[in-house]
Amino acid sequence: MSSNIFLIITVVTTGIFVIQFILSIFFGDIDADTDVDADISSVVSFKGLTHFGIGFGWYMYLIGNTDIQSYSIAILIGLFFVFAVWFLYKKAYQLQQVNKTEKTEKLVGRECTIYFGQGNGRFTVQTSRDGAMREIDVVSETNKTYQTGDKTIITGYKDGTLYIQ
Repeated sequence: MSSNIFLIITVVTTGIFVIQFILSIFFGDIDADTDVDADISSVVSFKGLTHFGIGFGWYMYLIGNTDIQSYSIAILIGLFFVFAVWFLYKKAYQLQQVNKTEKTEKLVGRECTIYFGQGNGRFTVQTSRDGAMREIDVVSETNKTYQTGDKTIITGYKDGTLYIQ
C-alpha cells in the first residue's frame, strides 16, 4: 500500500516537472516562480516542492522500505534536489549580463592599449568599457609617438575628446 503512495507522489511530481520543462523549452519561462535570491521563498516554492517530491518519491518507491531510516534518507535526498535546483537557478541568474553604459568621463584613469595611430597625435586605443573591450579614439596631450601594443593611461576628457599622456 505504501509503495503505491510513493509511486503516486513520484508520478505526479515527475509529470509536473516534465510539463514545466516542455513548456519552458517551447514557450519560455511562463510561470512567475523565478525568484533566485538567497531567501527562503526561492527554496520553498512550487518548483522546490516539485523537486523535493521527485527525490523523495523516487527514493522511497525504489527502496521499498518504510522504516525511519529510509524516511530520513529520502528527506535528505529530497532536500538535496531542492538545493541543487536552487543552486543551478542562482548560477543561471548570474550568467545574465546586464550591461550598464558608462559615461565617457568615467574612462579617465583607465589603462588602454594603443591599437593604431591615425596621425597628428590621434590614436585608436582598446580599453574596457561597458564590461567589454572597446575601441575608442583618443588624442595625445604630449604628441608622444606610440607603437601598436603600447600601454598608456587615459588622462583627461574635455569637450567630447579623451586624452592620453
